[in-house]
Amino acid sequence: MSYLFIFVFSIFCFIIYLDRSYSHRIVRKELEKLAKFQSKICLKKFNVKCSTFTSGRKNLGFHYRKADLYFMEDAFIIVGFYTLFSKKIYRSILILTNEIELYKQVFNKADEITIPNQLNIKSSNGEVYIDFGKPSFTSTNVLIRLKYLSDFEKKLIKI
Repeated sequence: MSYLFIFVFSIFCFIIYLDRSYSHRIVRKELEKLAKFQSKICLKKFNVKCSTFTSGRKNLGFHYRKADLYFMEDAFIIVGFYTLFSKKIYRSILILTNEIELYKQVFNKADEITIPNQLNIKSSNGEVYIDFGKPSFTSTNVLIRLKYLSDFEKKLIKI
């Protein structure tokens, strides 16, 4: 009986590992494509604390506590990750832009390329609130709160 439990538990862990490593590889490949837009990148900020909340279909790719941010002339890119033994394990890449078709051609495997429903960079507690998507059985609504961004960085968010 205990062998069966160990076997099932190890299969379960192996499936989770395959899922997470696949997501990590996809996001890494998408980040390599940023080299095409190197001239458009205004600023990069790494290891930004954030919190997320999802409603509707629970897309677990948007659950992370830290993110790398790429401020571009016509887009804002959020790359969510978690750390495991001081190694970044990427979860998802989110591109917020008005130039949706341009970015869909280059970043064809990005988790989401969209215009946000709501963007609040002047909140009372100094956090940046980003809301996108629609809550339903087939889609996800995501609220991301980015913490500890300076006023200069907030001004660089152009969507």
